Amino acid sequence: MSLSNILNVSKQGILASQGTLQTISHNIANVNTPGYSRQRVDLESSQSPQSPTSTNGVRIGDLRQQLDQLVDRRMELGTGELGRLETQDHYLQLVEHVFNTLESQGLDQRLSAFFDAADHLADNPGNTVARYQLVANGDALAREFNTMQAALSEKSLPLDKEIDVTLADINSRLKDLQTINQVISRNNATNPALDLKDKRRQMVLELGKLIDVRTMEKDNGDLQVMTASGQELLADEHSSATFARSPSVTATGFQGIRIGDREIPSERIQGGRLKGLLELRDQVIHGPNGVATQLDLLAGEIRFQVNQVHSQSASKGLVTSITSGMALGNDLLDTPMTDLVTDPTSANYQQAPVDLRRIQDGTIFFATGPNGDTLKALNAVNIIKNMNLKEVINAFNEVEGLSAKIDENDNKLKISSKTQGEKIAVISDRTGLLAALGMGALFGGTGAADMRVNPDLLKNSDLLAMGRLNVDSLTAPTKVSFDDTNSRGALELGNLRATRIQLFKDNATLTGHYANMVGELGAKVKQNKESLTAQDAAQSFIADVRESISGVSLEEELTDLMRFQRAFQASSKMVGVADELMQTIIQMV
Repeated sequence: MSLSNILNVSKQGILASQGTLQTISHNIANVNTPGYSRQRVDLESSQSPQSPTSTNGVRIGDLRQQLDQLVDRRMELGTGELGRLETQDHYLQLVEHVFNTLESQGLDQRLSAFFDAADHLADNPGNTVARYQLVANGDALAREFNTMQAALSEKSLPLDKEIDVTLADINSRLKDLQTINQVISRNNATNPALDLKDKRRQMVLELGKLIDVRTMEKDNGDLQVMTASGQELLADEHSSATFARSPSVTATGFQGIRIGDREIPSERIQGGRLKGLLELRDQVIHGPNGVATQLDLLAGEIRFQVNQVHSQSASKGLVTSITSGMALGNDLLDTPMTDLVTDPTSANYQQAPVDLRRIQDGTIFFATGPNGDTLKALNAVNIIKNMNLKEVINAFNEVEGLSAKIDENDNKLKISSKTQGEKIAVISDRTGLLAALGMGALFGGTGAADMRVNPDLLKNSDLLAMGRLNVDSLTAPTKVSFDDTNSRGALELGNLRATRIQLFKDNATLTGHYANMVGELGAKVKQNKESLTAQDAAQSFIADVRESISGVSLEEELTDLMRFQRAFQASSKMVGVADELMQTIIQMV
């Protein structure tokens, strides 16, 4: 080996040690940088192809990161699920608070108080205070439904607004990823830009908290980003997806989501904060089994069951007419009751009484007369459920002694005796029509949000119908009378407390249905917390695994620092030795 070759080999050793020391110092400086991946320098023996047996020293090969692609992909997968569970944990607690009865009387207490008042009134049907108490407790029950549904609606609106915020955040992060992609791919051939790749990876994980993402790095260093369902979010460095709200409306009445001009069904979004918000809005609160939907169904069941009892009962002194609880527009008169659409989200929505779907084939018996002692039973009004309302009105008018018409002023159906001033009362209704139309109703409204007590009862509790007509037969009555002290209507109303009703695919009492609904919500909250704890632990474990592979260990770096420092010193010493040899040769000459 010549002296010049020794100098060249020593110089390469110095440069290699210097480059490695720079990388070590960079690692040490970033020991606390989140997401930083430890960098390593590959050293290669430098040999000339023309003289493979000669010694040419060392050279720096690739600068690379210590990474495990499988671990990184696993972190991407878990980040979306963690974002979904964290979002649901926060908002589920707010939803659960609506059903929290620790601080005040809840719906179950209001319902029990209403039935208690019915039991007290049954003991003394003529007591004015007891009548007023039943109406007041019914009003408190209706207001509790109103308050709870309003609270759930208030939760839904911020959720929908939060979806807008999340979509804007996703768009912003995709633009940032596109920008950093351009820099990396532009310089990847000459400079691997490892620090930028670490930053990009952190940006992908932050995006994964918002929406489920999967990534694939191309040969040029460009990163392709897509959702778990295959929807491309970042295809190349020149374009990125743009999320926006679509003009179409979902089944729960909210605007949908689109990417560009393409509608994206919510089920194709499988993770992240966006998925958590959509599930909360469209499943937990609304949706077929949502708490708001169940609360509406429970309110509707209570309204119909109570009204069915009340519509077949009589008030003190009887009344001269019975009027429907809501207006019946002319557009409803010719439509069969079975075809009336009561779902506001339907394109064919008609503002029909929601309980018309409950009507069954059967008969309604009425009685008319000057007073309770001189009542006469009338022929049965035969009702078929596929009738339209015009046919129903004709069926009433065909019965001798009855008159039915739509009032021109308020479009409400009014049934009275054909003899002006005579009293009218219902003997029995096997069809549910009167309760469905709100005739002789205690509760009005269409759901939990607008449930209310009949305002006439609030003004005059004597109109409360808590008695039943005395008849010789319910199927073919001939002898009819009424006594103001009769309390069978109040007894039947109180008996609703223990009546088992098919609702929510369960057969339980009204209070039992509410308890089941609250219990299911509590179980959902608990399950989400447990899932969040497990997912958080899984992510922490994967993060620890990645840290053990890609994280900076000060002990290892300090050991390498000493090793390459010695190598640098040794190479420098070789330069000195070669210099001394060169000086000796010169002096010899």
